[in-house]
Amino acid sequence: MRGVIVCLGLCLWALAGVADDDVAAPPARARPAGPPGIVAAPSTAEPGASNAAGAAPPASFTSEAKWELAGYNNDEVIYTILVTSHDSRIIRCTTELSGSYFENGKKQSVSDRQLSTVFPDQQVQVGNWMGMDQQSGATYSVRCRAV
Repeated sequence: MRGVIVCLGLCLWALAGVADDDVAAPPARARPAGPPGIVAAPSTAEPGASNAAGAAPPASFTSEAKWELAGYNNDEVIYTILVTSHDSRIIRCTTELSGSYFENGKKQSVSDRQLSTVFPDQQVQVGNWMGMDQQSGATYSVRCRAV
Protein backbone atom coordinates (compact mmCIF):
# COMPACT_ATOMS: atom_id res chain seq x y z
CA MET A 1 0.00 0.00 0.00
CA ARG A 2 2.85 2.32 0.85
CA GLY A 3 4.33 1.74 -2.64
CA VAL A 4 1.05 2.74 -4.29
CA ILE A 5 0.90 5.96 -2.28
CA VAL A 6 4.52 6.79 -3.19
CA CYS A 7 3.82 6.07 -6.88
CA LEU A 8 0.67 8.21 -6.79
CA GLY A 9 2.60 11.02 -5.12
CA LEU A 10 5.33 10.87 -7.77
CA CYS A 11 2.71 10.99 -10.53
CA LEU A 12 1.05 14.07 -8.99
CA TRP A 13 4.46 15.71 -8.55
CA ALA A 14 5.30 15.01 -12.22
CA LEU A 15 1.96 16.44 -13.39
CA ALA A 16 2.53 19.58 -11.31
CA GLY A 17 5.95 19.96 -12.95
CA VAL A 18 4.43 19.65 -16.44
CA ALA A 19 1.78 22.24 -15.60
CA ASP A 20 4.47 24.62 -14.34
CA ASP A 21 6.46 24.09 -17.55
CA ASP A 22 3.40 24.97 -19.64
CA VAL A 23 2.90 28.21 -17.71
CA ALA A 24 6.57 29.16 -17.76
CA ALA A 25 7.15 28.31 -21.42
CA PRO A 26 7.59 31.32 -23.69
CA PRO A 27 4.70 31.88 -26.10
CA ALA A 28 5.05 30.38 -29.56
CA ARG A 29 5.94 32.77 -32.35
CA ALA A 30 2.93 34.38 -33.88
CA ARG A 31 2.33 33.64 -37.56
CA PRO A 32 2.33 36.68 -39.79
CA ALA A 33 -1.08 38.14 -40.57
CA GLY A 34 -0.69 37.60 -44.31
CA PRO A 35 1.56 35.65 -46.64
CA PRO A 36 5.12 37.01 -46.75
CA GLY A 37 6.48 38.83 -49.75
CA ILE A 38 3.29 39.71 -51.61
CA VAL A 39 4.36 41.39 -54.81
CA ALA A 40 2.39 42.69 -57.75
CA ALA A 41 4.43 43.39 -60.85
CA PRO A 42 6.88 45.03 -61.10
CA SER A 43 7.34 45.83 -57.38
CA THR A 44 9.86 44.15 -55.12
CA ALA A 45 9.55 42.73 -51.64
CA GLU A 46 11.05 44.87 -48.91
CA PRO A 47 14.28 43.08 -47.90
CA GLY A 48 14.51 44.76 -44.48
CA ALA A 49 10.91 44.18 -43.44
CA SER A 50 10.08 41.69 -40.72
CA ASN A 51 6.70 40.02 -40.25
CA ALA A 52 6.77 39.60 -36.48
CA ALA A 53 9.21 40.06 -33.65
CA GLY A 54 11.89 37.39 -33.99
CA ALA A 55 10.52 36.04 -37.27
CA ALA A 56 12.73 35.55 -40.30
CA PRO A 57 12.57 38.38 -42.83
CA PRO A 58 10.36 37.84 -45.87
CA ALA A 59 11.85 36.54 -49.08
CA SER A 60 13.53 39.16 -51.25
CA PHE A 61 12.61 38.92 -54.94
CA THR A 62 11.36 40.82 -57.96
CA SER A 63 8.86 39.84 -60.58
CA GLU A 64 8.16 41.12 -64.05
CA ALA A 65 5.83 40.29 -66.89
CA LYS A 66 6.29 40.83 -70.59
CA TRP A 67 4.32 40.48 -73.77
CA GLU A 68 6.13 38.94 -76.72
CA LEU A 69 5.27 38.03 -80.28
CA ALA A 70 6.29 34.60 -81.56
CA GLY A 71 5.38 32.08 -84.19
CA TYR A 72 6.17 31.78 -87.85
CA ASN A 73 4.64 35.16 -88.73
CA ASN A 74 5.04 36.77 -85.29
CA ASP A 75 1.29 36.52 -84.87
CA GLU A 76 1.16 34.60 -81.57
CA VAL A 77 0.96 36.72 -78.43
CA ILE A 78 2.80 35.21 -75.46
CA TYR A 79 2.58 36.50 -71.90
CA THR A 80 5.54 35.52 -69.70
CA ILE A 81 6.12 36.06 -65.97
CA LEU A 82 9.66 36.00 -64.56
CA VAL A 83 10.63 35.81 -60.88
CA THR A 84 14.16 36.73 -59.77
CA SER A 85 15.47 35.84 -56.31
CA HIS A 86 17.58 38.38 -54.45
CA ASP A 87 17.67 36.17 -51.36
CA SER A 88 20.38 33.90 -49.99
CA ARG A 89 17.73 31.24 -49.28
CA ILE A 90 15.79 28.97 -51.62
CA ILE A 91 12.32 30.43 -52.05
CA ARG A 92 9.02 28.83 -53.06
CA CYS A 93 6.72 31.09 -55.06
CA THR A 94 3.05 31.01 -55.96
CA THR A 95 2.09 33.06 -59.02
CA GLU A 96 -1.54 33.83 -59.82
CA LEU A 97 -2.60 35.21 -63.20
CA SER A 98 -5.83 36.74 -64.46
CA GLY A 99 -6.45 37.79 -68.04
CA SER A 100 -8.59 37.17 -71.09
CA TYR A 101 -8.52 35.68 -74.56
CA PHE A 102 -10.87 35.55 -77.55
CA GLU A 103 -12.53 32.34 -78.68
CA ASN A 104 -14.92 32.36 -81.68
CA GLY A 105 -15.21 36.13 -81.38
CA LYS A 106 -16.20 36.05 -77.70
CA LYS A 107 -14.02 37.31 -74.90
CA GLN A 108 -13.28 34.62 -72.29
CA SER A 109 -11.55 35.06 -68.95
CA VAL A 110 -8.59 32.98 -67.88
CA SER A 111 -6.96 32.49 -64.48
CA ASP A 112 -4.09 30.26 -63.50
CA ARG A 113 -1.83 29.45 -60.56
CA GLN A 114 1.75 28.25 -60.88
CA LEU A 115 4.15 27.04 -58.18
CA SER A 116 7.89 27.43 -58.63
CA THR A 117 11.12 27.07 -56.69
CA VAL A 118 13.76 29.76 -57.14
CA PHE A 119 17.34 29.23 -56.02
CA PRO A 120 19.44 32.09 -54.60
CA ASP A 121 20.29 34.81 -57.13
CA GLN A 122 18.54 32.93 -59.95
CA GLN A 123 15.70 33.83 -62.32
CA VAL A 124 12.83 31.48 -63.14
CA GLN A 125 10.30 31.73 -65.93
CA VAL A 126 7.06 30.92 -64.16
CA GLY A 127 5.06 30.30 -67.29
CA ASN A 128 4.07 31.22 -70.83
CA TRP A 129 0.46 31.93 -71.63
CA MET A 130 -0.38 32.03 -75.33
CA GLY A 131 -3.36 33.53 -77.10
CA MET A 132 -4.21 36.10 -74.44
CA ASP A 133 -5.60 39.50 -75.45
CA GLN A 134 -2.76 41.97 -74.99
CA GLN A 135 -5.04 45.02 -75.36
CA SER A 136 -7.15 43.88 -72.40
CA GLY A 137 -4.03 43.39 -70.32
CA ALA A 138 -3.45 40.94 -67.52
CA THR A 139 -2.85 41.08 -63.79
CA TYR A 140 -0.78 38.83 -61.62
CA SER A 141 0.55 38.49 -58.10
CA VAL A 142 3.55 36.62 -56.77
CA ARG A 143 3.94 35.43 -53.17
CA CYS A 144 7.22 33.84 -52.08
CA ARG A 145 8.44 32.36 -48.83
CA ALA A 146 11.79 30.94 -47.81
CA VAL A 147 11.98 27.15 -47.77
